[in-house]
Amino acid sequence: MSAKQSDEEIRAALIASLRYWGRKYSNAGYGSRFYFWLTSDSTEPYGSFGNGSAMRVSAAGWLYFTLDETRRMARLSAEITHNHPEGIKGAEATASAIILARLGMTKAEIKEYVEKEFGYDLSRTCDEIRPNYHHVESCQETVPEAITAFLEGRDFEDVIRTAVSLGGDCDTLTCIAGSIAEAYYGVPEELVAQCRRRLPEDLLAVLDDFLQQKPSDKQFFRDPQLEGNDLIEQAIKKYHAEPSAAHEQAVVQALSERLSQDGHLLFLMAEPDEAGSDPVFRKVKSEDGTELPAAFTTLTQCYKGQSGPFGATFIDTLLTSCLTIETPGLIINPGGQAFRLNAAQMVSILQSSGQAADSVPEERITPDLLEDGSYLKRTVDSCRREFSALNVLRLMKVLRDSYVWIPCTATLSEDDYAQVKRTVKKTRRKKGAKGAVATGLNFQDNIRIVPDLLQLGEDFLFPVFSTAEEMGEQFRRSSKVQKPFLEVVTLAKHNQNKLKCIVINAFTAPFMLSLELCETIATMASSFKSEDKISDKLGMNNQLVIQA
Repeated sequence: MSAKQSDEEIRAALIASLRYWGRKYSNAGYGSRFYFWLTSDSTEPYGSFGNGSAMRVSAAGWLYFTLDETRRMARLSAEITHNHPEGIKGAEATASAIILARLGMTKAEIKEYVEKEFGYDLSRTCDEIRPNYHHVESCQETVPEAITAFLEGRDFEDVIRTAVSLGGDCDTLTCIAGSIAEAYYGVPEELVAQCRRRLPEDLLAVLDDFLQQKPSDKQFFRDPQLEGNDLIEQAIKKYHAEPSAAHEQAVVQALSERLSQDGHLLFLMAEPDEAGSDPVFRKVKSEDGTELPAAFTTLTQCYKGQSGPFGATFIDTLLTSCLTIETPGLIINPGGQAFRLNAAQMVSILQSSGQAADSVPEERITPDLLEDGSYLKRTVDSCRREFSALNVLRLMKVLRDSYVWIPCTATLSEDDYAQVKRTVKKTRRKKGAKGAVATGLNFQDNIRIVPDLLQLGEDFLFPVFSTAEEMGEQFRRSSKVQKPFLEVVTLAKHNQNKLKCIVINAFTAPFMLSLELCETIATMASSFKSEDKISDKLGMNNQLVIQA
């Protein structure tokens, strides 16, 4: 069954298959209520919470790649007969344990997930269960015991023996415990051969078809570069125990160390849109309601209250991606002990890991280097070609000391406006220009600059340009002003519109910067040295060009 089929299509296929094989092998020891359903004309479920739903669910734990898909299929397989909440829960818990075992999770992690998600008490040992255990056919009194037998077993055969030793409905216990043990340990070839010899030809054909469809280990997600992330988890745990500045910094240091070890983090992905674009971050809500992308230290953390498509990438790549408009911040391990990183901390991690020294351009950043805006343009283009931590940090350092051009409306005092009119008139007489502009005027009063914004749907973008020429036709007839980038950050922060980002060179090679990242740039130290002569180079006294 494909996960793309509707729930109704899947239920119909399950009912048809269950009835075909159940009626063909009608003397296989079914429970009375299931047998009645099997032989009746009605296909309605009968509200059972019996352990048969968990006993038959193992295929759902093997055929799919995500916990979401697995739990959905387990739920549908139960609902066609065992539609009581306990019957559904037993099937989902069993299938979940199987896929988590396939993912390579430890028994402790599987136990923690099952306890949290399904509320089963797995604290008792088999020795504690055994004395008072009896034959019972409910999910709630079979599934926890079967999972406990799996947790205590030392290998596949030992799990089976342990489950049998509990007594009670031991064929069902071994079915459930053994299905999880197979995913965790595999099944010895001798036992496989013995079982195959006992199956009729038609069931062997079904089994072989199933084995052909089972994903192999090579198809399944395994990432050794997540190993070592317990360093991050321990630092976060200490921070939660005592949320001090020192413990907060310890988390940042742990991330820096794992970055230097080429460690990975998992992240949630949104589905591609209908146009087929690449997957993007799927955001989750932080404690204050802010939506941020999510990252996870382990698969266990990923499945604590979160599900859906996920990916794995290097920590520096992930943090660099977060320093864009789409992902201004990052929340680590939501659903567990969460930790929120802001843009400044992400920059700190990248810098402390050794990226900062590499990010300094070969040329020392001086007023001469930044004077005409060409170096800023080259740095932006480098980021577009290779979106790496090194290039983003380089751009941040360059922007810190750069001047940029802003298309705007300039509101002048009456005296200053009269001066502009006189200058334009004089310029036109000399050059005969129809669209003459006045530049470099000495204004007596403060000029109110109102930036010209771009609108994308409901979002507003603040455009800035490395040179006046980069504005192109869109703003050819606009007035424009040259300002330090740090002043642009202030203008953006206090703009009356709800700005989404600042965009550099919007019409030639656009690069978007989140406002949070821009505020981080404003906190960085200047690259200029004391001997640099700034006044004659950058800014030219905040040059204003007014279109007449």
